[in-house]
Formats: sequence, C-alpha cells, structure tokens
Amino acid sequence: MRADALEHRRRLIEAAAHVFASHGPDTPLQAVIEEAGCGRGTLYRHFADREELIMAVVEGEIEDALQTIETRAGDPALLVDVLTCQSRAASIHFPLLCTIDEGRIQAFAERLRPRYERMLDLLLETARGCGQVDEGFTPDMLYMAIEMLAAARGSKAMPEDKAFALALRIVLDGVRQNPEGAPKSLSSFLKPGECREVDA
Repeated sequence: MRADALEHRRRLIEAAAHVFASHGPDTPLQAVIEEAGCGRGTLYRHFADREELIMAVVEGEIEDALQTIETRAGDPALLVDVLTCQSRAASIHFPLLCTIDEGRIQAFAERLRPRYERMLDLLLETARGCGQVDEGFTPDMLYMAIEMLAAARGSKAMPEDKAFALALRIVLDGVRQNPEGAPKSLSSFLKPGECREVDA
C-alpha cells in the first residue's frame, strides 16, 4: 500500500475511534469522513462497510496496547495503566462489536485471539515480576478484571471516574500479593492523588 493510502487509512481509523467513542456506534459515517478530512470514496476504498471500520478500530487499539506492553516490560506502573486503558476501550468497543453480524464477529475474535492473549501474558509477566499479583492469577482472570472494570464505567450509582476508582481498588486489592497478616493498600500501585475519593 502506498504511503498516502496508509496515511488515509490511519486517519480514518483514528477518526472512527474518536467519533464512535464520543457519539456511539450508530453515528453516521459522514462524521468519520469529515473528522478524517477524507472523501467518501477514500473511506470505501479502505473499508467495505461500517462493520469493517469498527473491526479496524478495535484491532488497532489492541495492537497499540500490545506495543505499549512490550515497550514497558518491567514497569511497575504498567498494570494500572493497562487496566485503565483496556477497561475504557472495552466499555467503548462492546457496544460497537454488538452491532456486527455474529458469524463475522466470531471469525474476527478468533483472528485477534493470539495477539490479545500475548498482551495478557506479557502484562501478567511484568505484574508478577513486580510482585503485584499472585502466581495463581491467570490470563482469564485478568480478562475478567478488565471486563468488570469496563462494567463499572457504566455505573448508574455514581460518576464514571468515582465508580472506576472504586472498582480498581477492589480489583487490585483482590489480585495483589499479600503476605499473611499484611494490610492491603493501593499505595504501591497508584500515582499520588489517584483514587482520593475512594481512599478518603
């Protein structure tokens, strides 16, 4: 693919990610075209339909997350950063992916599974190396934690930032290594000022 075509594709994916996150999966594609600064013909040269564009957005974000995790191996802040980013992405992507035909989404999920599993494995490797999770904590458990944090972002009981902070505290207190009798605390995981409302 030519450099200009790659640039158009990149701009369309970035615009779609922003537009769908801001306005939902049913937003007219014209809004994506306008934000990307491309024509309708350019959009359809790269993506046959809305579903293909949505899948490209999700795939691109998984690739970005994997690259971040590979680059930051050994960083103790990685666990919280990835849980925060991936739960936000999941809260946005789930409604998008629900609009896609079931057979098509299953094939898409199977294609992405190896990269997503690698992402989880590498994240756990760093978290274990930093003493942040128990040895028995598995990739499936990590995936479930991301799903729970994503669900918390949709809480009707409190604002999203407060709900997420509370859910993050619950998750981290549940997964961290805890010598017998030692109190559990988030202080070793969070930057100064994070989750103030929850810790107060």
